Amino acid sequence: MNTTTYPTIRWGKETFLPLALTESTCEFNWTMQPGGAVPEHYHQASNEIFEILEGELTFNIAGQTFLKKAGEIMTVASMTPHSLHNRSKQPVQCRVSFTPAADQSKFFQVLIFLKGEGFEDMGALFRAMYICDQLGYREFSTMKDGMKAFMSLIMGCFRLFAPPRQWEKLVKKYVQMEVKPNFLMKA
Repeated sequence: MNTTTYPTIRWGKETFLPLALTESTCEFNWTMQPGGAVPEHYHQASNEIFEILEGELTFNIAGQTFLKKAGEIMTVASMTPHSLHNRSKQPVQCRVSFTPAADQSKFFQVLIFLKGEGFEDMGALFRAMYICDQLGYREFSTMKDGMKAFMSLIMGCFRLFAPPRQWEKLVKKYVQMEVKPNFLMKA
């Protein structure tokens, strides 16, 4: 049984409470405030399962729109373009699982590390993207078309301005504190 307690992670109108972050499991409670949205993307190696706990969430999956309410489940197969919107006036709460986990668990572990270093919200998100890129982790999600090109441009900018901002020190500290101890524990 997993007895690890994880901190809540926030960015924008979203809040994440990780429940299980392992090589095979990535599961978290997710809350999106009214007006929140996740742009169209897909997951290369994982199915994403949403269990709506409270409220309602609008899904656009491969060009079709679905409204799911509390008690309902929506599964998005890997490689399927999808976006999410909270068009209601109430927060929506979901339990989200990725199967298989691919590198989603690693992404959240980086975010938890960054929160411990004092970085939250969008600042942590950008640093997490950089750290994951530097460590060769697979993308958490892949954007489509123009947005993918835009994200590639952002990553290129991160690689340019990260050294003067000393983001490389965060990469080294993360490896020393999180990656190496976990690797040694498995050996």
